[in-house]
Amino acid sequence: MPEMDGFQLLDDLRGRGNNTPIIFVTAFPSEKIRAQALARGAAHFLIKPFDGNTLEQCITAALKKCNKRA
Repeated sequence: MPEMDGFQLLDDLRGRGNNTPIIFVTAFPSEKIRAQALARGAAHFLIKPFDGNTLEQCITAALKKCNKRA
């Protein structure tokens, strides 16, 4: 994303009251970044490459969390 990074996007969305589940996807993982993403409210943190089943599980879990809040 040329204008902002994922953390800035997440912070901006949360600052506007948007609680859409966010799944971080990266090809350059580190435990520090993973912990930071989850602490800031990311629903999941995926490391490339991942398979379709893993993505489906993350989306399903994120939507379940979202539905519990509603």
